[in-house]
Amino acid sequence: MTNPSALRHSGLPEINAADLSEYQKALEEGRRPRGEASDALISLRLLHPVSEGSDVYVPVSPSSAAEALVAPLEQKQLELRSMINGIRSTLAAFEAVHSEVRSKEAVPLTLLTGGPVISTSVASSVRNSTREILTVQPGGSRPPELVAETIELNLALLAKGIRQRTLYQHSIRKHPVTMAYCRQVIEAGAEVRTVTEIFERLIICDDTVAYIPTSDLRANEALEIRHPALIRFMRAGFERSWEGASPIPANDPRLTRKENDDAVLLRIAELLVEGHTDESISQRLGMGGRTVAKRISALSLRLGSRSRGQLGYLIARSGMLDETGPDPSP
Repeated sequence: MTNPSALRHSGLPEINAADLSEYQKALEEGRRPRGEASDALISLRLLHPVSEGSDVYVPVSPSSAAEALVAPLEQKQLELRSMINGIRSTLAAFEAVHSEVRSKEAVPLTLLTGGPVISTSVASSVRNSTREILTVQPGGSRPPELVAETIELNLALLAKGIRQRTLYQHSIRKHPVTMAYCRQVIEAGAEVRTVTEIFERLIICDDTVAYIPTSDLRANEALEIRHPALIRFMRAGFERSWEGASPIPANDPRLTRKENDDAVLLRIAELLVEGHTDESISQRLGMGGRTVAKRISALSLRLGSRSRGQLGYLIARSGMLDETGPDPSP
């Protein structure tokens, strides 16, 4: 028996045992009168009139019937293939024009390799900014030589009225060189805030070009981004972090130190409970390994922990990670 589902999709009638029996009878008798011929056999071209308009039908071999049914389909297939080739051939004439115009457009993503290449590109974009520069600087203190290189340019941009907002991690508040730089640019009009943990290094100039590192393992590679949608996405991430960050006052940056120290301690406790190593915590919070070890040691002493595993348990039991839990500060 044939597959009924396949017949339905092909538009052919379903057949049954009676149709097979009638076809056998037609073969044995050599002909069938129209009144006794099955509509299914006629649709399948297994019964064919002797002549046009005749009421007498003769049986046809299945292979001949198949050819009669398939021939018009194959013709349609040839016509469709010819139409497809015609469409492609016609539009191919426009491909050269399309490629030429697109080749003149700015490339949305450019891989920059090598420190000098990255610095030159970033400096050019910063100098050409006319409205706003957003910067995210993960890690702790900034090298003195880098601070000296950037201070003059940043002060010049601020003097022209270009808004500058920078996010650091709380750990910079204990670094005199970086804090001195922050006070100087803040007094000139810049805005600087700190958070416990930063998502990644980022520079956005006038919402037209952005720079990000390619990976943690490639310090000498960066990606220059000029795609508007990607820049909007990164700016949204910056704004979320900015809203939750702690401002550095121009007059006395120590005013929020206790608040920031508490936030750092809470984040260390969270990372310990999640199973992070000292090295991982150090990288995420932009703190030195010794500083992290010192904080963990103090936390262990406060909670009476004798081991790393017990410390995680005691932190969770203490309630210090709950929103309404006790103040973690001494």
